[in-house]
Amino acid sequence: MKSFGLRNQRGSCWVNAALQAVFRIPDLQQRFQDGKHDTTNPVEVCLHTIWSSSGAMGLKDFYACVNTTLMPAGEGIGDSHELLEFLCDKVPMLDKLFRFSVENRLKCDNCPYTDGKRETMIEFPIVPSQPKESVASAIVSAAQPHAIPDWSCEKCKGKGCTKQFLLAGFPKILTFHVTSLRSTVTYSSILSLNKVEYALFAVVCYDGGHWWTYGRDMPPGKSWVTYNDAHVHSHGPQQFPMADTMRLLMYYRLT
Repeated sequence: MKSFGLRNQRGSCWVNAALQAVFRIPDLQQRFQDGKHDTTNPVEVCLHTIWSSSGAMGLKDFYACVNTTLMPAGEGIGDSHELLEFLCDKVPMLDKLFRFSVENRLKCDNCPYTDGKRETMIEFPIVPSQPKESVASAIVSAAQPHAIPDWSCEKCKGKGCTKQFLLAGFPKILTFHVTSLRSTVTYSSILSLNKVEYALFAVVCYDGGHWWTYGRDMPPGKSWVTYNDAHVHSHGPQQFPMADTMRLLMYYRLT
């Protein structure tokens, strides 16, 4: 699949980084190749124009679609994470690929009462408990039951419960968001969760003032490429992009 750079307009590196990650999605590539994009959706039309013109056209129109106080596209620095959420909100095809269910489950310590509430999200937030914690370890830590001693049971009126956060589904694209600039995680090119296998295809990085992306096309084995605004550099398939500045990891489901 073609690789191309995107010009930086007044701090639009965060836009470019998010777009380059999204453009690595096989389903989106195929959709654009087949001309099946939604021509009534202005955001998807802009994405298709940028992709089909190799970045020569469409960026200014995309800025106009995105630009808000919180996301000053084409006017200043923003957040690639927030732009990804915006794209999923505006493009149903992307939302379907990214969105998954989680369950927050409560169990009373004093009686059989349990309660489970489901919600959906497009990113799995990671808050590492220690430096260089692995993604797999962070997932296990997030799913560990923890006690809430001040909770009151509506059934038995007793105090105390155990709360647990559980993945209730496995999306086509599983994205991890490191929520703190001071936190670092380690990660691998292949991730297995309950016998479901994922391959890493995009790493979005932020160093405090600039955003860029490492990406590769699927299936696994393709070359890793640095997408740094207009600068594009291929590293080959063996040079795995491990970066402490990583903020978003995007994995594609293989099984």
